Amino acid sequence: MSKDRRHIPKASTLMGSLRSMGYSFESAVADVIDNCISAHALNVHILFPTNPMEELAIGILDDGDGMSEDLLFEAMRYGSSSAEQERSEDDLGRFGMGLKSASLSQCRRLTVISCDDNNFNGFTWDFDHILETQDWMIQELNKSEIDALPYISKLKSQHKGTLVIWQDFDVIAKSSGGQVYSTLMDLRLSLENTLALIFHRYLSGLGSYRLHIFINELDIMPMDPFLEQHPKTTIKKEIELDVKDSNGIERMILIRPFILPFATELKEKDKQLIGGIENLRAKQGFYIYRNKRLIIWGTWFGMKQRAELTKNARIRVDIPNTLDDIWSIDIKKQQATIPKQILKRLKKAIEDALDFSVRQQNYRGRTRRVDEKIDYIWDRKEGRGKTYFYLINRESKLYQFVRDKMSDEDYIYLEMLLSEIEKNLPIQDIYIDKSNEVIAPPEDTDERIDEVYQLAVNLATSLMRIRTDGWEAIINDLMNSQPLCNYPQLKEKLIKEHTPND
Repeated sequence: MSKDRRHIPKASTLMGSLRSMGYSFESAVADVIDNCISAHALNVHILFPTNPMEELAIGILDDGDGMSEDLLFEAMRYGSSSAEQERSEDDLGRFGMGLKSASLSQCRRLTVISCDDNNFNGFTWDFDHILETQDWMIQELNKSEIDALPYISKLKSQHKGTLVIWQDFDVIAKSSGGQVYSTLMDLRLSLENTLALIFHRYLSGLGSYRLHIFINELDIMPMDPFLEQHPKTTIKKEIELDVKDSNGIERMILIRPFILPFATELKEKDKQLIGGIENLRAKQGFYIYRNKRLIIWGTWFGMKQRAELTKNARIRVDIPNTLDDIWSIDIKKQQATIPKQILKRLKKAIEDALDFSVRQQNYRGRTRRVDEKIDYIWDRKEGRGKTYFYLINRESKLYQFVRDKMSDEDYIYLEMLLSEIEKNLPIQDIYIDKSNEVIAPPEDTDERIDEVYQLAVNLATSLMRIRTDGWEAIINDLMNSQPLCNYPQLKEKLIKEHTPND
């Protein structure tokens, strides 16, 4: 019969590994602010050094519920709560790891001081001390040690709340060549925009609770990725999807699509609210919120939507913390996956919104092609007043092949490039050159023929993964697509000489 043996992880090795989980500076700060919100804070102050001569430390101070010595000691434990543990509806934590792993991803020394009934309790995780003791040794601070800490006077003046202090920024020092202070100043600027987006619903005071986040003396103003107050924003009806959690209890997911106005209809204040005009197209897609806290945004989760035609569509999705495991929320709260059991229902729910966006962007129909059997790369489309224009065919096999190889973010930037190519065709020059019969078609050199052959092999190999009718049938199909239809001599070679990988 097997027997139990205690097998405690090596403290220095595990803590060192946890420090490399991939937190960005902004996501680490946001994770600490989650704790402030869970403690019912109304004000959070992020304190940066104001000159390079003072101690380089960052403080995150809140005026929420303080902790007793025992509560703080437990909060400093790695894995202080279970991911499966039932929590209050406004709890933004999950694994009991965020405060520690986020903080120590940025520094070697984490100190937390909390005020409870005018008693100040403090503990420090010091990575150097862990390396020295080779054990999970947390340091309990005495009064004189607490009094010597940076920013402690601000906590004492509040008589309530908690102060998180980061010191010894080894990660920043290595990446910046020792320029810690100047790097912190740069991060301070990027932090404002990130927090203004992630916590925008808290900062806006939706409901009775409004949060203020300060960076030193700057009161952060919320962004609004949906431009809800803009008169030209189309706000669709909220949709409710019922989903059972891991315990079989029915929970509700709330979905609301928004169609943003055209860029030409945005004033300067509107552009600031969405974080810059460049974000109008680049940040389209789903915005996933967990208890009003933004987790992931600007992605279609691989649904392969047409970025140009849906560029103004944004879908707000609210999930409760009881569905964390189903959505695969990671420790950093930077990743989420749409559960398979609701993926189809979610697609159906947003279909109308996306159709509206497509109609808004493109009211014209495709005109008759020269040969309906050919899979053209370019589409000739009809506009108003019997005028015509040309767009790259997003349904062509070549386009779909390239799309499938790209991430959602890369795809959005590809669409930005293609859109500009379509809008900047040198039509007048082409017309003049064609009228003068001076346009020379590309030569069918050996290099070009080989290039098309390799393209055909790549396309066919990719299609073999999803089709069951065999290699020859796929080649026959591809020979009706541009550019392969222009090289019929390749058909026999492709069928006879190439053996696809199993």
